[in-house]
Amino acid sequence: MDQKIIELINAHNKIIITRHKDPDLDAYGSQFGLYYALKHNFPDKEIYVTGDVNGLNRFKPMDIIEPSLYSEALVFILDTVAKQMLEGSLYEQAKMLVLIDHHQNNPDIRYDYYIRNTEASSCAEIIARLLIDNEWVIPTDSATALYTGIVSDTGRFLYKSVTASTFEVAAKLINLGIDIQSIYAQMYSESLSMKRLKAVFFSTVEFTPRGIAYRKNDAEFLKKYNIDTYSVSRGMVNQMSGIDEVPIWANFTYEEKTGRILCELRSKIIPIVDIAKKYGGGGHLLACGCNVATWEETDLIINDLDKLLEEYHG
Repeated sequence: MDQKIIELINAHNKIIITRHKDPDLDAYGSQFGLYYALKHNFPDKEIYVTGDVNGLNRFKPMDIIEPSLYSEALVFILDTVAKQMLEGSLYEQAKMLVLIDHHQNNPDIRYDYYIRNTEASSCAEIIARLLIDNEWVIPTDSATALYTGIVSDTGRFLYKSVTASTFEVAAKLINLGIDIQSIYAQMYSESLSMKRLKAVFFSTVEFTPRGIAYRKNDAEFLKKYNIDTYSVSRGMVNQMSGIDEVPIWANFTYEEKTGRILCELRSKIIPIVDIAKKYGGGGHLLACGCNVATWEETDLIINDLDKLLEEYHG
């Protein structure tokens, strides 16, 4: 493991591990992968996991802690370096703040130490590699969380972000005795009602003349089908993937708790992250996102994506 991280862990008895809001399985996987490993290797330290929750958390409930604890703690923020992606600002009170991420963004928050690896498939891969290289004991619950994060952020090892290192890390986690069939069953099995809703979703996808697919999911749609924002925003964006005629696709979903619109942008081969950055977000070259205040702004994003496609094809 990175020597500086070891020094920081050794120097602090209180550690808080958090990540971006509206967590996906890489955020959860890296968070709990690090948590369980630290709990196992440092049983005398106080270690906490914090953040908002959704239906993807299959590990343990988040800890409820006193805000004053941040000023005494080493705080890890995982899977983001963007202020827009964080819930609240308690992290600003951290005694020491460490960022670990694999996205293309430059941090817009204060930090004391930063591990960045844009070549990694996922934040979970970075955490797993740190643990493996340091020869720490990785308990099964940690390995399970990390493998889940890697599988999720690579689309079952489908995406361009996958490297030989990704497979090497995954193999080492499997060799620790995790139950991969159980992991896949939890990740990819869904209800009949969800299957039917995805059919409704896809049947109302719109297309620009140049072939960009997009879907606008307003508050009425969420209420009608009694579904949460995240399950539509991240959970359905790739219903528009794998179509010969669609090089870029976007999913826009209203979020009731903030009144803003979550924008998930995806591309086959054309880098689109600069458009996400333009609207305050970021992410990967081909998979990124942001959030905006109005539906008119989503039209601007669609127009920018259309222009990018026109420029790409000359």
